Amino acid sequence: MKARWIITAVSAALFFGGSLLTSLRDPWFQNLQRPDWLTFEFIIPFIWIFIWVCLTISAIIVWEKSSKQSHPWLLMAMYAAIALLTSVYSPIVVELRSLTGGMIAGGLATLLVYILAFLVKPISQKASWLFLPYALWGPFGTYLTWLLIQLNQGAAR
Repeated sequence: MKARWIITAVSAALFFGGSLLTSLRDPWFQNLQRPDWLTFEFIIPFIWIFIWVCLTISAIIVWEKSSKQSHPWLLMAMYAAIALLTSVYSPIVVELRSLTGGMIAGGLATLLVYILAFLVKPISQKASWLFLPYALWGPFGTYLTWLLIQLNQGAAR
């Protein structure tokens, strides 16, 4: 089986795994106060799908370009860590009712994105550029979670 299919399957499992564990339609989450300017919440799932596709393509490129010398297991572990931290955001926030925990998971994933984008640049500039959507959205998502904490002091922990 080609590595690209394995990477895609693992990526999809992690992406949908977080969604299957919980639902952001949970009444507790839906009743949280949000900033007045957050009028585009309905497109956030599509933003994450785009980001996830970019990261998956980046991982495939890195694997295929570096597999000629040695398989980049450490880099793939970092891709997996980003995916895992991203996919546990919703279960942490909704199931554990911890906006703080979600902010930490999202912030760590974003930090790893910056590090990994830097590490893969010598292997493939294209793979590195594919981190850009996450690199832009990650800080915003972390900030938005921080705002939710500020707006929902009694509900957030």
